[in-house]
Order: sequence, then C-alpha cells, then structure tokens
Amino acid sequence: MSIKAYPRAQRIVCSLFLISFLSACSSDDNDNAEIEQPVTQPVTTPSESGVFLDSPVIGIGYKTETLSGVTDAEGRYNYVDGETVTFFIGDLEFPATTASGVVTPLEIANTEDITDDKVVNMARLLQTLDQDGDPDNGITITQTAIDTAEPVDFSLSTADFAAADAVKNTIANGGQDNVTSELISEESALAHLAEQLDENAIQLGIVGSWSITNSETDLLSITFFNNGTYVLFEVEDASSTEDAGMEWGTYERDSETNRVYATQDFDGNGDIGLNDFDKTAGNPQLFATIVDGQLNLNVDEDADGTIDETLIFAPLANTVELGPWLVRDIDGEPDENDLLMFVFYEDGTYVHAEVDFSDQDEKSGMEWGKYSIDPDNNKVSVDITFDANGDTGLTDFTLDPTLGLFLSVSNDVLSLGVDENGDNQVDQTLFFSRP
Repeated sequence: MSIKAYPRAQRIVCSLFLISFLSACSSDDNDNAEIEQPVTQPVTTPSESGVFLDSPVIGIGYKTETLSGVTDAEGRYNYVDGETVTFFIGDLEFPATTASGVVTPLEIANTEDITDDKVVNMARLLQTLDQDGDPDNGITITQTAIDTAEPVDFSLSTADFAAADAVKNTIANGGQDNVTSELISEESALAHLAEQLDENAIQLGIVGSWSITNSETDLLSITFFNNGTYVLFEVEDASSTEDAGMEWGTYERDSETNRVYATQDFDGNGDIGLNDFDKTAGNPQLFATIVDGQLNLNVDEDADGTIDETLIFAPLANTVELGPWLVRDIDGEPDENDLLMFVFYEDGTYVHAEVDFSDQDEKSGMEWGKYSIDPDNNKVSVDITFDANGDTGLTDFTLDPTLGLFLSVSNDVLSLGVDENGDNQVDQTLFFSRP
C-alpha cells in the first residue's frame, strides 16, 4: 500500500489558494484580528539515568549543564550524554566529573586507585553523613546536612582532611540519627567501598587477577592490586627454571593512553615479565586495556608507535577457594612477610608466593603445583610442579604426608589450618582475604 501525493505544481497551487481563502475569511470576519502564529516547540535531548555510588547516595543534589535535582531513593540522577555532573550537599561541592551510568568517588577523583586520598576522603565523609549509620542499605543525606554543610577540600591528606574544621562541623551537624563528631575509619570506609564496587561489577581499570589465553606458556598469570602493586607468575616450561619465576612490584597506568609503567621490588624471573616497561625513553612500551571483559596487554617492542604483540588474559574465577588470596593474619597476629599469597586456578593448580626481605634465611619466590581438597575433612594434598622458593612454601607437606593442611572458606575468608607435627591437631591457622 502506498500514499498517493499530488504533483508538486498542483500542491503549490492548492496551498496558495488555501492561504488566500483563509486570509480573505480572516479579513471579512475581523479586519483587526491578529493572525495566530505557529508555536515552535523547543528541541529537547532525551536525558539518561545514572547512579551515584558508594552505596547509592540518596538525597544529594546534582547539576549538569542542562539539568539539576536531587538523587532519588535509588541514588539515581538524570543527565544528557556528553555533560559533566557536580554533586553537592548545600555549599559543599564535589569536583565535577563526566556524567555516566555509574559515578563513584573514583570517577570524581579521576583515579583507578581506591586508596587515593581524595577517594578515601569522599568515602569517609559520605558514609559518616549517612542518616542511619548503616551504609549497606544506602547513604541518605539529611536536609539538616544540606542546610549546614561547609565547603571542604578533598585533596587534603586523609589525616588533614579528618582534622579540618569544615569537615568536623559538617559531620557534627549532619542530622544523623546518632550524633557523631568524627569520620569513620579509613579501613571501614574502604572495605565498604570495595564491597560495593565488587557487588556492582565495577572494573577498576586493570585491577584484578588474570591468566593468559593466547600463549603456549605453561603458566602466565598476573594480578594488579588496587593499591598500585602487582605480582606476576610465569613458567615457560615446567621442566625448566629458565624463563620462570615471579616478580612483585608497583605499577602506574595512564588512564588516557592506557600505558603501564612498572618497577620491581622483588624480581625472581630474570629478564622476563614487566622489567623493561619503565619510563626510560626508547624502552619497550606496554599498554593495558579491558576489552569484552578480558585484559589485553599490547606491547610496542621498539617504541615506534606500532603494537608488535598482544597478550590476552581472561579473569580468574573467584568462587569458593578459586582466585587470589592475601594473608590477613596468623591466629590473629599480623604476618611478618612482605608478601604472602595463594592463587587457586580452575584447572586444579595453585601458586604460593612469598617475599620476606627481613629474613635472609627464608627464600622468597613462588611455587606452582597441583592441589586437591578432601571433601570429608578439608585436608589439602599438593604435588609441586615448579619450585623457586626452596622449602618456604608447601614443600614439607609433600615430603611428610603425616603433616596436614586444612582449607576452608567462609564469608569470603580463607582459613588454612596447619598440623605441624602430624598429630591431626591444627597448630596454627592462617587467614586470607580477597585482595
């Protein structure tokens, strides 16, 4: 079916006739009447909806170039794509950031480091101002806080921020159900923020644990921590210690260019790994991006602006014992190692990594092997495939089967009980948490 149109000339004639007829009628009816002008409707750009998270921040003001309002009961705000957004509590303004579907203190601080002072300061302030003191059910900003809040400087050190009069006055007059006079601790604020980021599947740059997918290397796995450190495990061939081992150090990532710079605090793998990717002019360059949920490490070997190789890593599973674990304490006492961690992989292998700069008798490094867990008693059996840390790791438990390791996971804490003398009694327990 089609709609038949008049020929163009006929349409024009008819239009002119209609205009003349209407004009004549108007003149006859009322010579003094004004001709009604067509109303031009303003062109509007559809707005989108985003959310401001630590937990959803409820009742905080926001403004973009074209919109303003208060976040709703789900922490949602409206914006037009391409705008910036500024959140505010009365006279207290947060730095402007690009409006998007999810905004967190990290976006506002323009960083991927959850421990950045600006991020910590924002998280502590928001959680402290929460009306009922339970940020797990959302962070509600009261009208009292809006009426009394004072401008603060989020770029201060965490200590100076907590001591600032404007911060103290703002939280003391925040209208919370329970009056408070000081910010919640950094540890509590960061733990809650990290939990919310995890629950909302928010990827912090390249932070995470990853395993190679496009290489015949027996093991190549890397973890980027959100505190700016990383650890890399590589075994080219399990039957050889050449081109193998671990390195642990610090990294920086330029969020605009995606370039990664690395320095090593412990280097047990010689020339492999991220050794050459520093800020020295002319050295190889490394660029890291997340593509479809995978980590792409793009290597420019000769720094000529052309990518020579791309290594693709898949994220490690983080269920039950699988994934990375960092030591939390040993029987409630702090662990003295500089680094102590396990990584458990889906293929039934594990890595134990340990670095202790203060104890020269203890060999630092990694071991890699197979493991299994007896479902009846949680006892762990291991078979070491590659050992670069001497007897530091689980070697004793392979040499003497009467000794025991018992592994369990509860509330995202991994417990590793150790029977050191073969009497089937746990002598000490190491507790690990997710990085």
